Amino acid sequence: MFLFFVFSWNVRGLRTNLKRGKVFSHLKSLSGDIIFLQETHIKHSDQWRLKCSWVSQIYQSTFSSKARGVAILFRRNVPFQHISTISDPNGRYIIVTGHILSRHVSFLNIYAPNFDDPGFFRKVFNLIPDSSTTHLIAGGDFNNILDCFTDRLSTHPIAPCKSTITINNLIRSMNLVDIWRLQYPAA
Repeated sequence: MFLFFVFSWNVRGLRTNLKRGKVFSHLKSLSGDIIFLQETHIKHSDQWRLKCSWVSQIYQSTFSSKARGVAILFRRNVPFQHISTISDPNGRYIIVTGHILSRHVSFLNIYAPNFDDPGFFRKVFNLIPDSSTTHLIAGGDFNNILDCFTDRLSTHPIAPCKSTITINNLIRSMNLVDIWRLQYPAA
């Protein structure tokens, strides 16, 4: 059995050499195998900015150099065989499908709008391959609170927004597991 460590980080821009160097140095020290980055602010023509010695494959969805952008990076030790990529022209999500050790896997990295847009989540989740034929790993910055009680510092409960209800319904209908919540139920 092989374990791969998946990390997700909203980096809020990687255009400068200094910041990019610090981010990649930190990621390397964490020994992440598959890395989801949000808000890369990297244009497609500048994909070389995401290359480093320990990364073998890079998949990205771009928007402009000053906004959005998501990327999935695979460390050299991950035997990922690419099949397909669905990339959002607005730089909000990317879905990468392939095989790792003969297992069909799909990776979804999201940088969701910071306003209530349940249609965005329905659209993206409808693009995911059939969950009975693939292992799905989804992550990113959903810009949402999934649990109005445990995901907030305030003791005053709030009503869930439409996006939160939609995401939770999609999680249940696709039989997905929130790994963070499973590991840290009260955090």
